[in-house]
Amino acid sequence: MDELQTSKLPSNFYVYEMADYRSLDCKREAKELLDIINSSKKESDLQSYIKSNQKWFIPLSILKAYDFGHHFSCVVPEYQLGAEYRLDYLLIGKNSLGYQFVFVEFEDVNVDYRLKTANSETDKVRKGLNQIRDWKRWIDQNKGYFLGADGIKEIAYNVAPWGFRYCLVVGRRDRMDDMSNQLRGELQRDFGVTTMSYDRLVDYVGLLHNGI
Repeated sequence: MDELQTSKLPSNFYVYEMADYRSLDCKREAKELLDIINSSKKESDLQSYIKSNQKWFIPLSILKAYDFGHHFSCVVPEYQLGAEYRLDYLLIGKNSLGYQFVFVEFEDVNVDYRLKTANSETDKVRKGLNQIRDWKRWIDQNKGYFLGADGIKEIAYNVAPWGFRYCLVVGRRDRMDDMSNQLRGELQRDFGVTTMSYDRLVDYVGLLHNGI
């Protein structure tokens, strides 16, 4: 059977099933998240809220931006890529085509997406994008090592060839103008990198009662 025995996964692999999503008061969770985002001075404020309360469904809601996760959804906080890099979150989802991964980087909340004087990203956005470029290079060179790691090797036989995605969460919706959205679209088209605001994250949490 093409079925992962979740009991054999490492303890830091948090698997969510449909019943878990249905038990959430998504409207309340989305409001609380928005309140935290509005009061956050830096990215670590939000990260502390997620981790201290084990609200792993918040980063996992990012799977709403993709077309997989319906059959299986899992989040791993602070996943280590070899000795060099650490993800904020590794998301694992599955649909009829197999398992796929999303490597997630959270950057600061209160930043502009692009420079006011140029059609290019601000330093904070570029910092996150450079991190993702490092991850992509690492995977290109070490995919076999990654697929052989505990918790990953159990599903490596059924990973889609295109199964590596990358996501940067940064800034607020009202600090992204039309040119910002054009730059984000180019990143998605040319490099397969999804960028979203923290407000989009709130939107996705509010929709979790329907599952991923």
